[in-house]
Amino acid sequence: MTYAPKSGFASGFAIGLSTLALLASCTGGSSSGTGGSGGNASGTGGSSPGTGGSSTGTGGGTGGSATGGSVGTGGSGTGGSVSTGGTGGSVSTGGTIGTGGVSGTGGSGTGGAIGGTGGSVSTGGSSGTGGSAGKGGSPGTGGAAGAGATTFYTDDFESDMAGKQPAGWDNFIAYNYKTTNPQGDGTGALADATHTHNGSKLAVHFKASGGNPVFLERALPTGTNHLYLRVFVFLMNAMGNLPMSGSDNHETLLGITQDPASVNNQVRFGQIKGVIGTNQVPTDNIAPVMAQWYSGPVISAGIWHCLELEFDGSASYNALRAYSDGTLIHSITAATDWQNGALPATWMNGMFVDVLIGWQSFSSLANDVWMDDLALSSTGRIGCN
Repeated sequence: MTYAPKSGFASGFAIGLSTLALLASCTGGSSSGTGGSGGNASGTGGSSPGTGGSSTGTGGGTGGSATGGSVGTGGSGTGGSVSTGGTGGSVSTGGTIGTGGVSGTGGSGTGGAIGGTGGSVSTGGSSGTGGSAGKGGSPGTGGAAGAGATTFYTDDFESDMAGKQPAGWDNFIAYNYKTTNPQGDGTGALADATHTHNGSKLAVHFKASGGNPVFLERALPTGTNHLYLRVFVFLMNAMGNLPMSGSDNHETLLGITQDPASVNNQVRFGQIKGVIGTNQVPTDNIAPVMAQWYSGPVISAGIWHCLELEFDGSASYNALRAYSDGTLIHSITAATDWQNGALPATWMNGMFVDVLIGWQSFSSLANDVWMDDLALSSTGRIGCN
């Protein structure tokens, strides 16, 4: 796009030349000045947007491309066209550099005005900024992780009542199925507003005083053998990279179960031996192997974390993968990942009856856990957005 000079521009151009003669010693007038040299080749700058910059050296390339010419003579209206031609300069910074060139000459206010025009051409280029919405596409990285996968169930607990068990869920508390919630000592799984994710009204609070399970459970669709679970979790006691205490066993945070009325057939994700890991029953095998105990990633306390789990019973060797805030923190993909000998390739077989969420510690570790914005899918990772 080329801008025609405004009325009075010709006289301004002549005055600019006179002024240039008088101020030959100024940076603006000298060929070494970035702005001035742009003025000395203002005609060329206008006639060839791309070469306009090169004809002036640095002046055309930077200042001239936006208003460099404008700096030396104010005739850089053509210099402004350089800004247009150098649509590569349409990056808004290109225009602003021209303005900087104006201050370089310190000369003509006219040049400054034209620099503004050059900048406006650059604004046209700012559609490139619209292109920077490609950054918005960066959540597409989440997409690479499966963001946007179709979900078959979601629960934000917003429609529940504070102090009551969330609707649509069964409970398993203190080894009793569909029992009193909460128990007399306050142990239970109830909606409350103490900690909620993303400013929501309610989350579900699991209060576990010791080794007893405190779970909510929900039936999975018949035929499920590949489950993706996403939930935001707030812990009062951290998990992972814990020092040896002498009584460490394993803790369950999320899992799947074959029998919702017992703990005898489960795939339990949480913590084993002070590291993020998995416990499978009835074998009671654990992963990872001993070399990784009491180390590794942490699910820290006092802050919301996005946890994603994949239970893949369709893989030739059944696989489990766990992510915290988008980062892989634990996986089982081969028989060698188990501490106590290899499990069969179909070690998840029959487990996809109910999903379970909550807390149980076989080390008698008490915890308060809040969960919010849960989603389930069978098609891919749901992502944290």
